Amino acid sequence: MKSISGSKRDLLLKDKVMEVLTSELGWRGLGFVDGFDMGKTSNTVIQYALNIYCHVVDEKLGIQAVKRVLRESRLDYTQVKIASRAMNCDTAYVLQYSAKKDSVFYV
Repeated sequence: MKSISGSKRDLLLKDKVMEVLTSELGWRGLGFVDGFDMGKTSNTVIQYALNIYCHVVDEKLGIQAVKRVLRESRLDYTQVKIASRAMNCDTAYVLQYSAKKDSVFYV
């Protein structure tokens, strides 16, 4: 995202991604979409992001499903980063996948 509130395209992307992830995770019995946030990341350098939160019962299968559905749905897969953390835990998210092979992740 280029601004704190996102563009019309960002908002449409959010809605479509949430729709396809809800369908895919639910249909496969892997989990559910638990919301989103948009805006400034915690990075000290000003950056903006769309974060979509999912609860999954199997981390590996959940990540595979997210990658597959975003790629197959042509939903800006080139920008995706997938991070995870244990349920009911306030630890930091750990980057599990980055389309750009970037090792930096901020919520």
